[in-house]
Amino acid sequence: MSTRTKVITGLALLVALWAAAAVPAVTEAVQVMSARLTANHLSRPLGTLVLALEAERRLSAGESPAGPELAAQRARTDRSRQELRTTRDSWITWLADTDATRQTDELLGRTERLPAVRAAVDGGQAVRERAVDAYTALIDPAGVRTPTVFPDQLAGSSAGLSALSRSRELLAEEDAHLVATAGRRDGLTEADRVRLSTLSGARRSLLAAAGSDLPASTATQYQQLAADTRLAAAESRLLAGTGGGPDWSAAYNQVNTGLWELQASGTRAAADAATGHAVVTVVRAGVVGGVGLIAVIAVLLVARRSRTRSTAAGGERRPGADRAAGDPSSRLEPLLRDLERRNQGLLHRQLRLLDTLARRESDDETLGELFRADHLANRIRRNLEKSITLAGGTPARRWRNPVPIGEVVRGAASEISEYGRVSTSQVEPVLLAGIAVTDLMHLLAELIENGTMFAPAETRVRVTGSAAETGYRLTVTDVGPGMDEDDLVTAAQVMAGEDPPAGGTWWGLYAVGRFAARHGIAVELHNGADGGLAAEVTVPPALVSPAPAEPATSDEPTLDDLEPVMQS
Repeated sequence: MSTRTKVITGLALLVALWAAAAVPAVTEAVQVMSARLTANHLSRPLGTLVLALEAERRLSAGESPAGPELAAQRARTDRSRQELRTTRDSWITWLADTDATRQTDELLGRTERLPAVRAAVDGGQAVRERAVDAYTALIDPAGVRTPTVFPDQLAGSSAGLSALSRSRELLAEEDAHLVATAGRRDGLTEADRVRLSTLSGARRSLLAAAGSDLPASTATQYQQLAADTRLAAAESRLLAGTGGGPDWSAAYNQVNTGLWELQASGTRAAADAATGHAVVTVVRAGVVGGVGLIAVIAVLLVARRSRTRSTAAGGERRPGADRAAGDPSSRLEPLLRDLERRNQGLLHRQLRLLDTLARRESDDETLGELFRADHLANRIRRNLEKSITLAGGTPARRWRNPVPIGEVVRGAASEISEYGRVSTSQVEPVLLAGIAVTDLMHLLAELIENGTMFAPAETRVRVTGSAAETGYRLTVTDVGPGMDEDDLVTAAQVMAGEDPPAGGTWWGLYAVGRFAARHGIAVELHNGADGGLAAEVTVPPALVSPAPAEPATSDEPTLDDLEPVMQS
């Protein structure tokens, strides 16, 4: 396989891995931002239309629906509907599909039947209860929730706010039915009482259920509404046929307004609480998408530089190898080196930003999202630095001072996807020379990842470290199937060879050999006594020094505390 084919194959694999990680992250970020933007722009006109339909329903249920008051209300309903349609047809159309846009489309679709409902009311085909039912079918036909609550915007409070919104709509429907029965000479029929009692019971049940899921900041407002007994008293008198109409009207207006205000304040509080998740989602998408793109570009540049160096140093001449000193490609070399250094610097700054955000955040869910974003960025950095090393370059991230070996081992574990399966508790303390930290970390990451890939998912990969006569020995062991003798011989040849093997089966061990060769580190693979594979990594004495004699404290430095030097 030619070098060109190898580069193209490796680049295609890197692009595929980047796309597999970036597409879901960016898609989630687009959905989160779309949900917030559409909810912010559609909630007001959507709520205005619902209130207008409820007001029109009440007037249409009266004894004489035709009149100037109903005509004026119909005009207000039409204006609200047109405003909602205009907002929906604006730039929001280009955003991802969200609960707000779906509920808006559904309501606008149902209100296409509004002219027919009005004609039935005016013609006497839909009077009183039938008029109420016709308008209710436009507002909330499923009887589950009104269209003014968007679950994808509200995280954990959506159930409570949906119950609250539905409770308020049931109250408005009950009021419309009371208007429809108010003009009867013989008062409420038994069927009327059953229907009103059903609406009242459902409303109270939903209001009680909403309390446990509403944001904490609305607790006082909710308790005041739940404790108000004037509406219930007037309702009881109406059902008993002993009056209560004026008391009901006054209490209804106050409670209906209070429920609407409670829903609005609860929605704002829930949306604010979800801001942290939205920020983390967007940051994660930026890390995975942006840094991954940087990695792809860096690999392209490094591959090009490597090919140029090999052409200049090798005895074989290729077409176009003779370049004039003034060739634009040669003049680009300083620019490409500077771009590579900037890319690594940007990635390092991104990781420091994630660390700062994590230190300031107290919400456990948001901290988890930040940790996952940081972990993805670490894995991208590993691939970027690995590609630079294999192409003959030197990663810019170095340490001036020695680093505790335990931190290097834990840093290596953090660079793989299944970091939770790695045990690093039995590593004797020594200090590793800063010049070898990055390469040893990536070397161990390759061996640890190899162990997690071939060992059963429920098992752990253990990393131990202790002093040896030839330096300091780190051992990575797993309980997988191990290797046969032929594979062990091939693995040793791959790690010792300077050229990459054909195919991708041994590329990880080839990278191990390249990292080890840079510092005279010895790596030996053998089958463990109890099964599985053991990889022994021997670090030369010149690269290690004794750890301080003092016992470890919470102030002991870690890789996060020891700033790497971004070399020019």
